[in-house]
Amino acid sequence: MAPQVMSSHVNRIAVIGAGPSGLAAARYLFAEKTFSQIIVFEQRGSVGGVWDYTSLPPTGNRLVNGISKKSWPSKTIDVVTANLPEFNTPMYEGLEANLPHTLMQFSDTPFPERTQLFPTRENVMSYLQAYAADLMPNIKLNHQVFDVKPLGDDESSEWEVKVRDLIQGNDKVERFDAIVVANGHCDWPLLPDVEGLDSWSRMLPESLQHSVSYKNAKAYQDKRVLLVGDGPSAADIGHQISAVCQHPLLAAQIKKSPYHTDEPTTRDHPALVSLSPEDRTARFADGSIECDIDMIILCTGYAYCFPFLASTDPKLKDQGIHALHSYQRIFDLQHPTLAFIETPEMIVPFPLAEAQAAVVARVWSGRLRLPSYEEMQKWCESVIHQQGAGRGFHTLEPPLDLNYMKEMYDWSSKAEILTSSDNTPVGKMPKFWDAEACWIRMAAAEMKKAFNARGEERSNIMNFEELGFRYNGN
Repeated sequence: MAPQVMSSHVNRIAVIGAGPSGLAAARYLFAEKTFSQIIVFEQRGSVGGVWDYTSLPPTGNRLVNGISKKSWPSKTIDVVTANLPEFNTPMYEGLEANLPHTLMQFSDTPFPERTQLFPTRENVMSYLQAYAADLMPNIKLNHQVFDVKPLGDDESSEWEVKVRDLIQGNDKVERFDAIVVANGHCDWPLLPDVEGLDSWSRMLPESLQHSVSYKNAKAYQDKRVLLVGDGPSAADIGHQISAVCQHPLLAAQIKKSPYHTDEPTTRDHPALVSLSPEDRTARFADGSIECDIDMIILCTGYAYCFPFLASTDPKLKDQGIHALHSYQRIFDLQHPTLAFIETPEMIVPFPLAEAQAAVVARVWSGRLRLPSYEEMQKWCESVIHQQGAGRGFHTLEPPLDLNYMKEMYDWSSKAEILTSSDNTPVGKMPKFWDAEACWIRMAAAEMKKAFNARGEERSNIMNFEELGFRYNGN
């Protein structure tokens, strides 16, 4: 049975990942002005996480898994990840955020003036680098955490963290009192359960791609293309591909994305159920069939990977998010000094990371208390009953994400008010979601579609009023 966290035992904290969620966690931990050591480990050579664009190796180069283009692997997951760099991110040319920058920004750091309403990936990366500037002395770049384990079962147990310096090539073992897991979840593809997909990947590997390796639409020029997926990236990548592929672009969706636009150049289908590589045929849930498919791109999301937690919980390594049922989607029940930031999906990422980080910082500083193990377990069981286990546990489709962030704000606001030695208040509060902010969140998808419809002119659009949206105060 895991006890409540005692603040006197939390002084040294490791944050895994210097993407948006890790940076937010570090800022809120520092704001408590009580922890003796906060170190952020980042395996890449820069901050930014998923927003740090990575180029693919030139065709013909030796691949990450040691095979050449002339010798394709037989498993679908190996085919779609074959040419990826070691620390790939799914950023691609021309990507723009799917949320207005006024909505996605951190609570204390607005985007620069004259930033287009839906910022480019370059805009966001520059923004994150500026946000991280004062944290850099505490961020260890090119340092990969490869093992994390508790050294006991009680609340005062330390954590042993094994870290590899990727520049020097040496390993080091460090000890901390608490761990923030903020390593993101957009670097390893999630594949759909489709009959014939493995056969297709074996017979026609060069015709199959996942959005994890998509960089631009060049490979789809004049091809008959099937796009599978119903998220924001599927809509955005589909928009790029439809500009160059053979029309119509074939699109398979389990449900229509709020970002989806009905286009005369696209033919929509329900879920993809089977593929036949012999005649390049796809069959859909309504019985319809498409033939002579040249290329397939899977925009079917990403798996959560926690390989460094194998020593803590083997299930987290093997099953990822499907094995993670944390209190308030943050705290590990067995080890409440292990916290996960931004595992929820279908959310406003930066503000949600802040909302969670504010709670973590207050709990570990002792200004908030966790309930008993039994109460936390009961909360998890209630969510599983309502939303299901596994991935459903972490799905917060709007307005659930808004409700969740409001709950985290309210929880943070109950913390004991303290001042530091210089008589300034400790701690930071996350974004307060007023009625207008909630309205913008719920209208964001329609705004993005209107933004895209402006074509090349969209780079000059700085606010949603220019798109014809008005908040009327209701």
